[in-house]
Parts: sequence; structure tokens; C-alpha cells
Amino acid sequence: MAGVLIAFSGKGGSGKTTLASLMIRELIRSGNKPVLAVDADPNATLALMLGVPCPGTIADLRDEMMEVAKKPSEIPKDRLMDRWLAELLSEQTGFDLLTMGRPEGPQCYCYINGLLRRYLKLLRDNYPYVVVDCEAGMEYLSRLTVDDADALVLVAEPTNVGLTTAERIAELSQALPIRVRRRVLAVNKVPASGGEAESTELFRPAPVQAVVQVPFDGDLARRASCGEAVDDAAGSAARDAVVQLMRECLS
Repeated sequence: MAGVLIAFSGKGGSGKTTLASLMIRELIRSGNKPVLAVDADPNATLALMLGVPCPGTIADLRDEMMEVAKKPSEIPKDRLMDRWLAELLSEQTGFDLLTMGRPEGPQCYCYINGLLRRYLKLLRDNYPYVVVDCEAGMEYLSRLTVDDADALVLVAEPTNVGLTTAERIAELSQALPIRVRRRVLAVNKVPASGGEAESTELFRPAPVQAVVQVPFDGDLARRASCGEAVDDAAGSAARDAVVQLMRECLS
């Protein structure tokens, strides 16, 4: 049975990767493990945020496989790909990390990407929980990078621009031939005064099933500015909201 897949989406700078990292930590802390963490953002920073090494990316492997595909080999290409892909997993306590790397280049990668989709589906069958940090913006949806998600988390700052972007992503996810069972709006970095939190009213009726407000957390801001990893002690001010977010995604 395929694991529960939670995809994080949002505008660049909204805190998408930080919330994805906190979700991974919270899933592990609550006993929902092992988790497969997938960094699908070309600007791959999930490994850095989690404080773990990145042994390589699928994009690097894709280029290498293109060269191998041109030469005869006694080993079937799909078996060779499976072996190489397994070497890209960064195995950690409670979770494994897979980094996608940059998107497709000018060459045709249809055969290689077919193998990758098959491998990712197999991986999903081996993990009860999968958290995907998607590319910022909406293009990953139009390319059908994520086409079957149990929960799509729309991360937005409490501003008109941020919420409008989240709304458009939600609407696009509904219009495309993909399956999203639950959409959750995560309004991130909400000031303690609550003033800008009222901007959630700007989020017009869209296909979202829940809204979670994540307060601004000085510790997370400091860690982001100095490149410090998000560990179990990080983000105490935002923890209750992250727990709520996890429960909404698992509903």
C-alpha cells in the first residue's frame, strides 16, 4: 500500500522548506516513521535544512544514465538505474532523503524519467509517510511532477501577494488531471500581534479544507539566516501549529 504523501508548495521565500523540515521532524517525534523526504526543488536545500549529507541527485544520475544508454551493457538498464538510485538515498534516523536536483535539460529524457517515476512509486510503497518539498511556484504542477498527493500544503506569508499565489496554486491543482485528496493552507510567519493574520480573509473561496496559522518564530528566522539546521529543538514557538498542520494533513 502506498504511503501517505504530503507535498509542500508555495511562493519562494514563504518558508516552504522550513515547514517541510518541521513536518518531517514532527512525524518522527510522534512515531509516524520511517519517512521518505524528497527534495523536488531545483534549488535543493532540504538536506541543508535537515542537517544531513546529500550523496548526489537524480539529475546527476540522469545525465550519467543518458551516456550509459548509448552503450551496450550486459546489465539491464532498469536494474542498473535501481542500483544507482539506491545509492542516492541519504539514510538517517527515522527518515531517508532523496534529492531530485535540477529539472530536465534540452535533451530528451523520456526513457530515463519513466524509470524514475517507476522507482519513486516503488519507494512510496516502502514508506508509510512521504514528504515532498516541491519547486516554488506552480510549474511543478503543470509538469505533473506531483500527480497523486494525500495532502497539498499551500504555504503563504500573511500578505495579499502570498495568499493570492496560494489561491492560484490551489485552483490549478483542482483544474489539472492530478489527484489531491486534501488541501491545507498554512499561513506562515504570522506576527504575534495578529494584525496581518486578518489578511487570511483575502483568501477567496478556493478548494482548501483547512487553514493553519503558523506564528513567526525568532529561532527559525535565526537558523535560516545563518544556515543552521532544523533539529528537534528548533521552532518551539511554531511547534503547536506544526502539530496541528500534521493532524490536518493526516485527516
